[in-house]
Amino acid sequence: MKKGEFVAISTRCAHLGCPVRWISASERFVCPCHGGVYDFQGLVVGGPPVRPLDRFHTRVQAGQVQIGSRYSV
Repeated sequence: MKKGEFVAISTRCAHLGCPVRWISASERFVCPCHGGVYDFQGLVVGGPPVRPLDRFHTRVQAGQVQIGSRYSV
């Protein structure tokens, strides 16, 4: 990731779409439904998901971060 670049990650697990949440103590996103675990970039580090969390296109315009459409990594 380049300086000034932003990454927006979906909060829906790639396994079945359950909401993931950030757990500060482990620095991981965790899905409570089936135990999916993702790192800070949304990459799978454990559980049943077979792909990373989806991301959103981002851009900075007039000093504000804008979030666009979702895509799969």
